[in-house]
Amino acid sequence: MTNSDPSAPDPSGADGVRPGDPQPWVLLGEEPGYDGFLTVRRRRYRMANGREADWDVFGPAMNAGVNGGVAVLPLTPDGRIVTVRMFRAGPDRVVTNLPGGLIDPGEDPADAGRRELEEETGYTCDSIEVVGWLWSGSSSVFRKYVAIARGCRPDGKQSLDEFEDCVPAELSTSEFLADLRTPGTMTGTDAAYFALDHAGLL
Repeated sequence: MTNSDPSAPDPSGADGVRPGDPQPWVLLGEEPGYDGFLTVRRRRYRMANGREADWDVFGPAMNAGVNGGVAVLPLTPDGRIVTVRMFRAGPDRVVTNLPGGLIDPGEDPADAGRRELEEETGYTCDSIEVVGWLWSGSSSVFRKYVAIARGCRPDGKQSLDEFEDCVPAELSTSEFLADLRTPGTMTGTDAAYFALDHAGLL
């Protein structure tokens, strides 16, 4: 596992600080906001110049103890990539997506990736490796782990949540890259590029 442990040393220095960085803001307090699938909290910060600013941060179901998710790049034995076609409310359309989802409290990211892969696609895998994590967004407190699953075969059982409509689709690497490069066709592109890089497929 690479860079998926939050306690692992940061190559940029202690706490990610690099020479010449601006001073970090000081967190003064936090109050709850909207509490739904996405939970929003308002934080008050003091900037280095003494000014104070309110900032909204978000994550999924933070009050339920969920603070991470996982995206999986599933590779079949012949090198094809297993994706899902599904409706996404933000784009308001059907898009290509890597399988993945929320990590249950106390669940290992790799175990969550294996579980989400089978639930969303019906595929199982011979092996899965978490290769790192990304912030879900610049205002997010949510970590998105990225995993590569190898030896993926459709010999499991798809088990969708009530409001999921995932249709699995195998793509060649060139087809997958075409979706990545076509604006609006895919979500989770940051995790996809991250996974492809670690898999040596870029």
